[in-house]
Amino acid sequence: MPVQRDSSVIHFTDTGSGEPIVLSHGFLMDATMFDRTTARLTAAGLRVIAVDARGFGETVSDPDEPFTYWDLADDIASVLDHLDITGPVVLGGMSQGGYTALRFALRYPDRTRALVLASTTARANTVEESAQYRAMATAWTDPVIPLEPQARALAPLLIGGTDADQEHWIRRWLTDPDRPHTSAAWTNLATRDEITPRLPEIPCPALVLRGHADQAGGTADDASALAASLPGTQGLSTVIAGPTAGHAVWWTHPQPVSTAITTFVDRVRRAEQVSSG
Repeated sequence: MPVQRDSSVIHFTDTGSGEPIVLSHGFLMDATMFDRTTARLTAAGLRVIAVDARGFGETVSDPDEPFTYWDLADDIASVLDHLDITGPVVLGGMSQGGYTALRFALRYPDRTRALVLASTTARANTVEESAQYRAMATAWTDPVIPLEPQARALAPLLIGGTDADQEHWIRRWLTDPDRPHTSAAWTNLATRDEITPRLPEIPCPALVLRGHADQAGGTADDASALAASLPGTQGLSTVIAGPTAGHAVWWTHPQPVSTAITTFVDRVRRAEQVSSG
């Protein structure tokens, strides 16, 4: 399902008929990474709206037009406008999707009911990290350079889980005709701004999730920093246990992630009932 925003056509899926939860995927992935949890979330009374970010999935955008995670937050607002959803929603994001969700909460506080932040951080990159992303982008977007060695080296860190979990995305990367046109997305990743000092401005309930073995941007330090700075976490984060619970736990460990989310949403519902009654 598409919606036009400026020069971009933002693609999203819309499943279920309950309370809306809007999901934003990780880098080099797309909205299909949420497919394994959709049925569980809709069974818990949620309407799952999953959005393809610019540069990925079926969203169409100018590959030479720069954008930021603030723009991706505005894209989500456009999707909600298109669906005539004016009330506050639960925002869920994995990795770069978390960058988007946090910025949405800052820009649209009245439209943010709660946050689910998986494998993510609010900090900017270090100089070394930015340089590493730029180097990876050069190899990733050059069709002359064989991608498979880089893809197979990246998958254990970016995806985690089992070999089959990783192979799904490796195959997707190797057959993606739009790979040379992702430079703007890589630049956005490498140059994202620092928003940690602004986290206390986000009062809504928040669930911070991380994989036990994540070393790609949802580390224990990253999760602790989010939990300490977001008032709505009560200082707590949830760890998805296991040696294969890496960066993309939303994809690799759908059952415990779904349980954590539905338990959290139930808690939000109860708190709202108490405050209104």
